[in-house]
Amino acid sequence: MEETFAAALLKARRARGLSQEALATRAGLSGQAIGLLERGVRKYPHLTTLDKLHLALNLTPEERARFKRLASRGTPTDAETGPEASGSPWVVVDQLPTTRAAFSGRVEDLDQLKRALTASETQAGATVVVTVRGMAGVGKTALTVEAASACRAAYPDGILSVNLRGFGTSTPLSPLQVVGHLLRATGVPAESVPSDQADAIAALRTRLANRKVLLLLDNARDVAQVTDLIPSTSGSAVLITSRNTLTTLPARLHLQLEPMPSKESVELLTTAAGSECLGDSADQIADLCGHLPLALSVAGAWLLRHPETSAADLVRRLTDETRRLDLLGVDDRDVRASLALSVDQLTSSPRPRDHDAAHTFTLLGLTAAEDFTAESTAALLDTTPRTASEVLEHLTDLHLVESHAPGRYQFHDLVRTYAHELAERLPEPERDAAFDRSLAFYLAAAWRVCDLADPKASRNTWPGRPSAPQFPLLDSSDAALLWIDGELVNYLAIIAQSVRLAGRDEQTAGMVIPLYTYFVARGNLNDWLPAIDLVAGGNLERWTYAQLHADAGIALASLARFEQAVERLDLARQAFEEIGNLRGVSLTTNNKARVLVRLHRYQEALPVAERAVAINRQLGVKRALAASYNTIAEINTELGRWDAVETAVAVGLDLFAEAGDLGGAANLRLEGAWARTRAGRPEAALHDLHQSLAELQQLGLRKFACDAHWVLGLTYLQMTDYASGIEQTELALDIAVDVRDPRREAQLRLLLGELLLGIRDDDEAIINLESALAYYRQRDSARAEQAQDLLKKVRNETSA
Repeated sequence: MEETFAAALLKARRARGLSQEALATRAGLSGQAIGLLERGVRKYPHLTTLDKLHLALNLTPEERARFKRLASRGTPTDAETGPEASGSPWVVVDQLPTTRAAFSGRVEDLDQLKRALTASETQAGATVVVTVRGMAGVGKTALTVEAASACRAAYPDGILSVNLRGFGTSTPLSPLQVVGHLLRATGVPAESVPSDQADAIAALRTRLANRKVLLLLDNARDVAQVTDLIPSTSGSAVLITSRNTLTTLPARLHLQLEPMPSKESVELLTTAAGSECLGDSADQIADLCGHLPLALSVAGAWLLRHPETSAADLVRRLTDETRRLDLLGVDDRDVRASLALSVDQLTSSPRPRDHDAAHTFTLLGLTAAEDFTAESTAALLDTTPRTASEVLEHLTDLHLVESHAPGRYQFHDLVRTYAHELAERLPEPERDAAFDRSLAFYLAAAWRVCDLADPKASRNTWPGRPSAPQFPLLDSSDAALLWIDGELVNYLAIIAQSVRLAGRDEQTAGMVIPLYTYFVARGNLNDWLPAIDLVAGGNLERWTYAQLHADAGIALASLARFEQAVERLDLARQAFEEIGNLRGVSLTTNNKARVLVRLHRYQEALPVAERAVAINRQLGVKRALAASYNTIAEINTELGRWDAVETAVAVGLDLFAEAGDLGGAANLRLEGAWARTRAGRPEAALHDLHQSLAELQQLGLRKFACDAHWVLGLTYLQMTDYASGIEQTELALDIAVDVRDPRREAQLRLLLGELLLGIRDDDEAIINLESALAYYRQRDSARAEQAQDLLKKVRNETSA
């Protein structure tokens, strides 16, 4: 009896224990349609129906072929049965590796690929294209092979895999070569493969028509290499990997593969090396490998190959950046070689654009900057920001640099190491010229920021200061400070790098000096002091030497290292005196008086401040003279000389007004108000305190605004208005913590503890007082004693 489609369907359904209704539900068909097919009323179901039955019944390749044959109308056409009719039987192939390394991690990425390749609409007929892109060694091939293996059942006509050699030592495969491989793999004799590329592509598309095949096209160079390889009919899917960005190719999913998360990195490393080899060093090794799967697997293999070497010793070796890539190469797995393929592809390209990208990649390896912008790269290349931006985008497309924020680019750690190796091979004159262009860019930008933030500052007289840069275009103080926010880490890195290079001491110091205005405005001198100390010992002009030590004194005072601050200010004053720079002498003298106040040495501070007044009166610099009167007012406040305070404040306010210094006037007004509070007249101080606070906030001077909140807190404490005092003190504390100012934070916690005692919140009071005491115990014995007395009081009251 001749076999029929109806009989084959009935047999397959019953073999799987399904009712007609259950099969209809699975297949997305009606129960009536299943009945008509099994009774033979509908003898020749449509190919779409066959696809749905195939998925619902999970047919084997043999069963599917039988279903397809029985559903044909006697004289099969290419559209119905594919190329078998042309005389070449279809061969079902699975070209995935039979043995491959254990796969670990990438759960979310793998799920995305599986969903894209097996979604119901995929099986309903739409051709699926999926691309996976990422840097060398990030695990693109391993992930796509894992995804293809997981989706085998959805592609019963086979899985075809080709390495397109887009990035490698060999010439990339042409579309004709790839098509020939695919046709031969599916059973077409070599002599039947067309020699003309257009004919071969047409033959492949006919061959794949209505097949369910998964094509894995690995290591594509660009879109042009893969466009003609995509089937034009429904049913198949194409999974493409590349170091290049293929987003111009229409696709269901473009997956960007990043280095692995820390947890998954450690899991992969453990799989490669074994937990017994790693001990406590797994996290460190994963970090040093940049969480790059290739590097992690090589590190694991290295440990297995060197059982006598501990993981801790591997950490020590990898920490040496000059040897890191040497270690990350075992057999045919080599991080340096993998990265080199991408760069070599650019240098061997006939396109000038690729040569520019390779040159830029190498020059970027010269700088220690954490990241790059179009402007900083333009300076390095001696070109325009627009040209630099185009090159950076090209490098990003090739995953040789990364971009995690608009307009900012950076290297992966291992890529940076390789770029640095290439940069070191450049001729020394070329290296020096490029680095000096970069240094000049940051130098000019720093002085532009200083000009905008404080155009009347004495530091603006640095003899080597450059003219305003062509870029970046900064036209306001706020814009300038925001620009430094983004570049600060680069400044600190380049300063440290420049110090290590010969002959640039004065230029490097000149880059540190103008950053004062930024650090004061942002209220954080913690990063500035190490930069000053790095450059202060260089071969410097005397003015530069003096200014650096004067700045170090300011930074040290901000960090409550007052004795050291006095020493550095004395060094600066002596140097300024040697070169006859009276303005420098006046500033260092005045700042020394202020530091002596912090040390509670008021009687010693007063004559020092009076000397500063005399020098500034001789110079006729109103702003500096006003600042000296501010110091006089502060000292007399501590000495309880209220009339002297009022006189100094009045004179200083007039001078600040004439100099147009709103911030200086607000601070001096604050000092006068504080004196009235100390004199027992807190109500008389409130108006000036709130006015000063508003002005300081408007000027963006956060540390001084913090001081205004603090004085308001002290004033309200005197008035026993504890709620208002707590509010002001907590506002100040938020600023002090945010700008990482431990001195201000300690004095605020001391005040807050006393205010909290006023409302009997003893637990919170103790926490704040203990924090203040921990700070003052080694720095300020008077305030430490004050904190201890308050703690003793609250504990005695609690125990009573």
